[in-house]
Amino acid sequence: MKSYFDAETACLSSQSLLLPLIEMAMQRGVNSHQVLKGSKLFYDDLTKSQKMLSFRQLNTVIENTIHLLPSDGLSFLLGQHWLFNQTSYSGQALLNCKNLMQMSRVICLEQFTLCPLVFFIPYRCDSHTHYVFNLAIAMPPPKVIEFYFEMIAAKMNALCKWRFDFTDKILVKFPFSAPEHLEQYYAHLAVQYQFEHPYFCISIPNELLRVSQTTATPIIHHYFLQQANSTTEQVGFIQHISKQLIKSPKCSSDAIAHSLNISSATLKRKLKNHNTSLQTLKDALAKQHAVINITERGYSNEQTALQLNFSDLTNFRRTFKRWTGMTPSQLRSTVALNT
Repeated sequence: MKSYFDAETACLSSQSLLLPLIEMAMQRGVNSHQVLKGSKLFYDDLTKSQKMLSFRQLNTVIENTIHLLPSDGLSFLLGQHWLFNQTSYSGQALLNCKNLMQMSRVICLEQFTLCPLVFFIPYRCDSHTHYVFNLAIAMPPPKVIEFYFEMIAAKMNALCKWRFDFTDKILVKFPFSAPEHLEQYYAHLAVQYQFEHPYFCISIPNELLRVSQTTATPIIHHYFLQQANSTTEQVGFIQHISKQLIKSPKCSSDAIAHSLNISSATLKRKLKNHNTSLQTLKDALAKQHAVINITERGYSNEQTALQLNFSDLTNFRRTFKRWTGMTPSQLRSTVALNT
């Protein structure tokens, strides 16, 4: 069995995201056929059985929904719905964690059930831990990416409001400009948020990661986590490649292709089919690491360049500007203005 699944693999449950999204659209007067157009999915099939779908099909439905209902805030509503309807063993294990730190571990352990579409990399700094999120399977169209990130922000907002009551101390950084439907952010997010960040990130004060939630039951958490451990450990295609790049940033195309038992040419085609490339993935991970070092850890250009294995400082500055659109000093100034 492969250790990853790709954008065409029909392995995602229709119950957690797709059906609620269709129902929300129908409640707003949109016909299910319009929402499902081009996805090769049929509403009757979805309601009669535990229909599985692919990431590409899910993206098609979300893209249709955005086109039909561009300003209705369905991404935020879907995130809230997901949180409040966790009936799986993994979901109950998550909701009975003692604190956010334990929750982050459970999400990693039970990612296929809880969070198959994205993965996060935690960067712990002096005052905050910054959870940087990346797409796990493939790169969807930009508007669909925005939808997913809004949905994740809504999940985090609802979780902190429901279980911890410290939403105003969480900062969500979105990697796009303020959208036209900004009123939906006002309506659905009590967390702090910013736009035009180099990547999608949720920043949490370190002291809040161990604040206990009073409604959690450790015995129930342990029971449900044991029951959930039978689920697959597969991750999305992009995440599978990214894990290798995190371990070995200079890993070659040949080495990755060999680990997948495919040729380098096939790997290149497969990455293109997932709307990315090996260099794009390498750049994304290096950019995130560099920005964290410069804006959150107070590293100098020299320290950051050394950590990322740049031998030439001028080349590092040039590459950093290609990644972010700004030089390191310009980014420092921008961050200082936003704090």
